[in-house]
Amino acid sequence: MTGQSYPATPYLRRMTPANGWYGELIRDRHGEPVAMVAVRVGLIWTDAVAIESEDRCVAMRCRTNEDRLIVPTELILPTEVPGACDAVWCRDGRCEEVLAELFELQEGRPQ
Repeated sequence: MTGQSYPATPYLRRMTPANGWYGELIRDRHGEPVAMVAVRVGLIWTDAVAIESEDRCVAMRCRTNEDRLIVPTELILPTEVPGACDAVWCRDGRCEEVLAELFELQEGRPQ
């Protein structure tokens, strides 16, 4: 997913702990990777990303809440838990397009 010819590679390379991102590779019961999830908690916004494939990526931005942990459940169960998180921005689509839009958001503005 991070090969030189993969369109989302420049965005994925920016999703590092040095840039505030923390992620994990999710594996199935056989140990095969099925998705990558990452979160970045900022002073104002919390960004979360779930990448299943080049064609399937979901990202959202929620307001950071200082007094409790934000778990953007809409990333995992978007149809089962409508409105569980007060997302101010949410996109579902091709990885390159979703990440490009996420990285265009400014820290102070949700949309």
